Amino acid sequence: MLLSLLLPGTPGTCSPAGSALTMTALWLTLLLMPTSHLLQIHPDMSPPITNLRMEAKTHRLTWDLHGNATDIKCIKDSKQILTAEQDRYCVYHALSLCKVSNYTVHVGNPPFSTWILFPEPDGDSEAAAKNLTCWVHDMNVLTCRWAVGRAAPRGVQYKLSWRVGSGKDLECPRYHVDERGVQVGCRWDDVSGYQGSFLVQVHGASAGARIPCKYAMVDFFQQERLSPPNVTMWCNLTHAFLKWKNVSHFNRRIRYQLSIQKGQGAHVEQIFLYNVNSLDLLHPGTFVVRIRAEAYLSGIHSDWSEPQRFVCDSAGDTRSHVWWAALLIALAMLQALLFLFLLCRRFSVVQKILPPVPNVRDPLRDHGQNYKLVLWDISQPSPEDCPVAQVQVQEMA
Repeated sequence: MLLSLLLPGTPGTCSPAGSALTMTALWLTLLLMPTSHLLQIHPDMSPPITNLRMEAKTHRLTWDLHGNATDIKCIKDSKQILTAEQDRYCVYHALSLCKVSNYTVHVGNPPFSTWILFPEPDGDSEAAAKNLTCWVHDMNVLTCRWAVGRAAPRGVQYKLSWRVGSGKDLECPRYHVDERGVQVGCRWDDVSGYQGSFLVQVHGASAGARIPCKYAMVDFFQQERLSPPNVTMWCNLTHAFLKWKNVSHFNRRIRYQLSIQKGQGAHVEQIFLYNVNSLDLLHPGTFVVRIRAEAYLSGIHSDWSEPQRFVCDSAGDTRSHVWWAALLIALAMLQALLFLFLLCRRFSVVQKILPPVPNVRDPLRDHGQNYKLVLWDISQPSPEDCPVAQVQVQEMA
């Protein structure tokens, strides 16, 4: 790490009593140039900040504080400005171990600033991986690709890591290699549980040389390549109902564009829908559908889906309705017959039509005893007006 301090009274310092133009130039130099300045009332005063350093594991730019220094800010590459926490450190959640950056600490009272470079420049930058790009596709998959550095030595090998949170790195689970066996790509099969931006780094290694690393910030929301939805359909006598599933875990606002052609040579109708996963068509007949999705904020389109041909046959629907009507009529008739049967049982219609013979002897159960004899005069009609036949009983020898 490089540390630079400039004390008052040495060449290159500016007096607070200077003109307004001089003060303006001083502040511009402080914010825009990787130099440091110290402005004090008393020349013998010791620096309020010493031992400025970057702790890579905790992502903290920290220092040793002396005296009552206040209004401390951290400036990265003259762009990103953070207010120090407890006047003792600043936290950089997206800390790159590849890109050399200037980290400046500025004290408001007493006026003071100092800076370091992190990480320290090391190795030939032309040997590092080139053209590192990452994107999300097929809803869940993250893919990264890079090229071998122009000055990379023989036997070079690259490894990719993905930083989740502060200090936690995940190494690539599946690499893609080129014809020389060098790893030039990586694939994660499921990143649906993550949100936000992540730091991806490719580190190079070789037995004969030190190779700098390469990094890229990956935002799933911004770098997702949507897949075209798959459309399903069912219809009735009047409408066709189209449906499709959502195609993203990361983009919540999606615009769908449908291209619909009803009949050969007919006009192609374009329909746009926002965050809607269904569409009703009136009397479509035979039609062809294509669909694509667009992330509303990023404006990135998916490819068009393959043309899908659907037939909504109204004649077939009519035959189906007639069949169902006949089935319902048959069921209604069956229910009517069942009702009549239960009604007959309720009023004993069968017994009225076929009354039982009174006091009939059961020869198997009575055994010739305890049965009643009923006498009647055959010359007189019976109460039931039934014809009576005379029966003669003969004993068998």
